Amino acid sequence: MLQALKVVMAVAAVAAPLGAVAGQDRNRFGHDAIEAGRYDEAEAMLRADLAINPDMPEALINLAAIYARTNRGDAAQALYARVLATDNVSMLLTPTTALDSHAIAQRGMRKLETARMAAR
Repeated sequence: MLQALKVVMAVAAVAAPLGAVAGQDRNRFGHDAIEAGRYDEAEAMLRADLAINPDMPEALINLAAIYARTNRGDAAQALYARVLATDNVSMLLTPTTALDSHAIAQRGMRKLETARMAAR
């Protein structure tokens, strides 16, 4: 079955933010706060976005990255799973770079698993 693929402007973060679209969208989805380590601020922004649209992959992915960075791996994994349960969208990371939301979520899950294995 072919799945419709739509393009969304995004700031994707998987353990480390992947980048942002230049210009006015630079701080969209908490990118600047995440980069600066202001996780509480970024989390509040992302939760507000998700209150409006609970399936917004950009917000889910960035919130999962914050959870991963703040030792909430199970919560991060749950958010990545939510991304995988939604439509796969192409996320524009920079003006010339895009990556599918499912690929970003899978990458985040792999990083979580690697961190869990290393902690054993």
